[in-house]
Amino acid sequence: MAPIPQSKIDEINAAADIVQVISRYVALRRAGKNLKGLCPFHQEKTPSFMVSPEKQIYHCFGCGSGGNAFSFLMNQEGLTFPEAARALAKRYGINIPTRTLSPEQRRIIGQKENLLHINQLAMDYFQTCLTTGVAGQKARSYLKQRGFSRDIVDRFNLGYAPKGWDHLIRFFSKKRISGKLLETAGLVVSRRDRSGNYDRFRDRIIFPITDINMKIVGFGGRVMDDGEPKYLNSPETPVYNKSRTLYGMHLAKNACRTTGSVYIVEGYLDLLALHQHGIENSVATLGTALTADHIRLLTRFAQRMVLVYDSDDAGIRSAQRCIDTFWKEHVDFRRDDVFQEENADTRILVLPQGHDPDSFVFENGAEAFETAASAAPGIISFLIDRAIQKHGLSTEGKIRVVSQLQAPLAAINDRVARSL
Repeated sequence: MAPIPQSKIDEINAAADIVQVISRYVALRRAGKNLKGLCPFHQEKTPSFMVSPEKQIYHCFGCGSGGNAFSFLMNQEGLTFPEAARALAKRYGINIPTRTLSPEQRRIIGQKENLLHINQLAMDYFQTCLTTGVAGQKARSYLKQRGFSRDIVDRFNLGYAPKGWDHLIRFFSKKRISGKLLETAGLVVSRRDRSGNYDRFRDRIIFPITDINMKIVGFGGRVMDDGEPKYLNSPETPVYNKSRTLYGMHLAKNACRTTGSVYIVEGYLDLLALHQHGIENSVATLGTALTADHIRLLTRFAQRMVLVYDSDDAGIRSAQRCIDTFWKEHVDFRRDDVFQEENADTRILVLPQGHDPDSFVFENGAEAFETAASAAPGIISFLIDRAIQKHGLSTEGKIRVVSQLQAPLAAINDRVARSL
């Protein structure tokens, strides 16, 4: 995307009212010449967040954050400076010229806008199928039986894809949207004989995937019986990359920033269950292990990460894959009661036998979940425990334990911590 001219940045800065911008996120009240409220960037009971209409700046005397309308949006929404500037320009009706874009750049931007529009229409269609009519009754009953409230269904914009091969295709054909564009969006699949397309999602609960900028970028679908595959996700598209996207991040980011921590689970229903029980600082990976891009995104909002896994073999393997990501990123460790990542205190929570986050929180409640999470070991402690369980503490077992831990131990820079 072409750089924004300085003249336009100045125009945006002059037009943007910091009180209007911040008031969308913070309840402000008059305090002399300024306004004050509870800081959105850390947890506090007494307001220490001040906004100056005269100077068009904000400052928190609790956590020290401060800046102008641009920096507020960058911190609040996790935007880059150009993204924040464009968001403000759009709000205040300021046109940012795109004449410096090449024809190919314009084509790519136009395609992405079309795909996002199609995804929004598809989400609306799936929601209608869930909330109205006989076809959605099965899905409504399934969600109710699983314990999910109407509020959580609405908050996550859940939907239903009807049973059949061409319901979505016919919906979009009435809007004169081509099958080729739907295929690019990942909503339909080409028939083997290339005679046309069929709906990708059929007779499934639909989970719209929203990016951090509140755009619908893809979908996940879950069967309501023993059908396979249990979960079906959108393929990668020009607007959707599962290695860079976390389910629920758009709803979790403020809670992550407020609490300073984030719970990372693997399933859609696990994530919904945590949010329904008030654990809103939680996100889910989308059919992939935690990636370096996920870690970089999360560290913008939280300093403590708790990776939550089932106690079965698949859960342990998932934990190991995520840990491997930290090694590949050359993570440094230090000692502070436990070994932890330099920029984020990372813990591994393996739930009791027979439980996943969904079943555990519904059966035991939020307090029991957070108590278990508070006792979760750090990465090194987790690896040591697993190695000891596998090899034992005989002399031969200890040798195998140390051999298995060579790579993670070598990543610890502090010699005292490594020795311990």
